[in-house]
Amino acid sequence: MKILFRKISIVILFALIFILSHASFSFSATLYDLCYSKEPLNYGKLYFMRYKNPMLEPVLRTYELYLFDPVSGKLSSLQQFDEKLYIPPAISPDKSTVCYHSLIEGTDFLTTKNIEIGKSIKLRFDTGGYFVTIGIDYDNDRVAAAVKRGEDRQAIYLISGRASTVNRVFNGHNFDEVGFLYNGNIYFIDNINEQRVLGLVYEKTKEHHIISRGVDYIKRAPNGNAIIYSRRNELYIFRAQGKKSILISENFSPENPPLISEDGSTFAVFEEGKIFIVNIPSGDIFYYLSMEIENTQSILSNFNYYVAKEGKLFYLNHKKPGQSLTELFEDEEGIDLLTVSPNDRYIIYRNKNLKEIIVYDKKEDKHYRKTFPFTVQEVLYTAPSEQFYVIGLSKASDAVPVRELYLYDFVKESISPISTSQNTDIKPYQRNW
Repeated sequence: MKILFRKISIVILFALIFILSHASFSFSATLYDLCYSKEPLNYGKLYFMRYKNPMLEPVLRTYELYLFDPVSGKLSSLQQFDEKLYIPPAISPDKSTVCYHSLIEGTDFLTTKNIEIGKSIKLRFDTGGYFVTIGIDYDNDRVAAAVKRGEDRQAIYLISGRASTVNRVFNGHNFDEVGFLYNGNIYFIDNINEQRVLGLVYEKTKEHHIISRGVDYIKRAPNGNAIIYSRRNELYIFRAQGKKSILISENFSPENPPLISEDGSTFAVFEEGKIFIVNIPSGDIFYYLSMEIENTQSILSNFNYYVAKEGKLFYLNHKKPGQSLTELFEDEEGIDLLTVSPNDRYIIYRNKNLKEIIVYDKKEDKHYRKTFPFTVQEVLYTAPSEQFYVIGLSKASDAVPVRELYLYDFVKESISPISTSQNTDIKPYQRNW
């Protein structure tokens, strides 16, 4: 679920977030992070990652991958005990497969693991750990890997676990990201002469195409049918089937990045005093909303665009033509949007109390309230149900905050710890804010 905060100044925004998040933690410079990153999977499952020893020398900094199943309540590690991970993994677009690079006693391995059927393919390499970043294709098999080949020299390799093949397809310099579009073409972000370069490698011909140089914001649509990017104050959309970009905005600011729906069909663009709702397949603007975006929060689901402003929540069904913003409800204490369930039935927000959340049931027109013994940082839905994940901040015995992960059922009013200080030695996970 995508959510965006709008404030008068981005500096003010960051200052407010810092103050609110740190208010009860005496402005600690560090925290124990037991949920460094996370990704919703199918059937309500959650993948999350811990970053171990982030404040020590690089050779000791490793990633740990975990999978939580809310049905069985089981938490399992996705890697073997002797595997060391030095770069983040890649999650397949259909959220069924995890691909990661690891080192075992100096030998490289690339593992592609389908977590739904329990099948894994592991390939052995001999690069000495020079993998930089990886991305996995929509076929859940092919992997694009950026590998170091010398000073300011890197190459993209196309790797197939099923076919056990490795092919070098592009030579570059310093890749930030590699990945796939839905048609099998590889996109990349390279750094050349202090410029970020966005480009493609075509699947069939292995020829490359530079989409744009000097890019700033870059985001692939979740279904892989387009890339949205900016260059200076211009925002573009590049569709997978085309070779030319479409200009969407000439007044874009990276301080107000667009929101993209999870199904990849729609994105929302924010300018001063206006909001565009854009259809990704066509590049057409479906809705043009006149609204000051200062002091607002927005969420774009697969069905609706939500915006909270001055204690009122409005929504617009962007799938239907001829709609207008409609007030859903009002809360005199304010609305701090957190998330919306995948089926748009439940909207979760809070007021000024950072330990309390409110769940609004659109179908029943009913509010549920819950106060936690910790500060709520994030709320994450993975399935259309009464359960969702909560990431919170509490205090350790040394007064350093701990970032923890829980599963909460607001109908049963039950909370289950997943990755917390209750079941974890937190010391190795201390990092800077």
